[in-house]
Amino acid sequence: MSNQRITTLFAKRLAGEASPEELRELEDFLRANPGEQYFQEILGNWWESGVVVQKKGDETLDERFNRIVGQSGTSHPEGAEAAAFPLAVAQGRSGRTWKIWLAAASIAGILFFTGRQLFRPANGFTALQDNEIVAKPGTKSKLLLPDGTQVWLNSDSRIIYANSFNDSLREVVLEGEAYFDVVKDARHPFIVHTSGISIRVLGTAFNVKSYPQDPTIEATLVRGLIEVEKNNQPGRSRIMLKPNEKLVYNKTQDKVLGAEDAEQAGVPATVPTALAKPESISISTLPKNIADSIRVETSWVYGKLVFEGDGFRELAQKMERWYNVKIGFRDHKVAGYRFTGVFENENIGEALHALQLTASFRYTINGTEVWIDKK
Repeated sequence: MSNQRITTLFAKRLAGEASPEELRELEDFLRANPGEQYFQEILGNWWESGVVVQKKGDETLDERFNRIVGQSGTSHPEGAEAAAFPLAVAQGRSGRTWKIWLAAASIAGILFFTGRQLFRPANGFTALQDNEIVAKPGTKSKLLLPDGTQVWLNSDSRIIYANSFNDSLREVVLEGEAYFDVVKDARHPFIVHTSGISIRVLGTAFNVKSYPQDPTIEATLVRGLIEVEKNNQPGRSRIMLKPNEKLVYNKTQDKVLGAEDAEQAGVPATVPTALAKPESISISTLPKNIADSIRVETSWVYGKLVFEGDGFRELAQKMERWYNVKIGFRDHKVAGYRFTGVFENENIGEALHALQLTASFRYTINGTEVWIDKK
């Protein structure tokens, strides 16, 4: 199907002017090209926002597009339905040709901005640099990879994949946190690369948390099987995970001891340094009777920040990503407080006030800066 025909079908669908035959033609195209469904979802939000008519306040087109991308795909991994274009058009638009023209303008705008924003060269990665999708701090995003695999990106995260994706191996690079629901394809294994470990699957659902500033990388398996190996020991450190198992890789413990380090640690010279390294991977079994929507590792996909016994400093780091703020402590004792709870629809002020119900502290909010102090 030609690009012009695709644009025409999308435009008519947006404007609510597509015939049943044209709708079927578009549906057949989307079924054959699942990667385009993500753009269908963004286009729907773009059209609803009225971006071709006016800007919202001082918001630039770049800012509005990024906001729309961040709002896309809020459906849940289980039982999620494909988003559909809105049938109604914005008030004030009239005339069949005029509506279709505006829809085509929306498509032109979205294609222009996706070309600039979503497919920039990635910084810090050398293997896969063709396509980069980012969820900014304080936002979450959902995307559909070319093979139909669904990916939920948590706040302050990015995923990178090459144009050759699905040719032989389905490979992505992740920085941050993502939930993957991978389409099964035995001929094309799916591999997630992080800074410390790589995860290989055929068809499964799992969560990966790999923020650069965190001392650990986590992989939690929901269903299926995954194979994990350390990047510095390819082929020699393979570990299979079963459903409801969580792997934690400690980046700081996986540094190979040199001769001087071994001597300082009191390791005999006869002991190989590789054997002198502390264990860097641990595996735990998670309770099976907890729903994914309230499980610490996966609740974020459902719009919930669940924490269980977190120290205040650890919780503050999660809240910084969740609310796109910076949190500082003026008292180390307060930073050691521990909390258990759930945040869902609260803003940063409401969340801190809720914490005050169980612990004594005070806070001040100045824009995006938050300071915590003793009361």
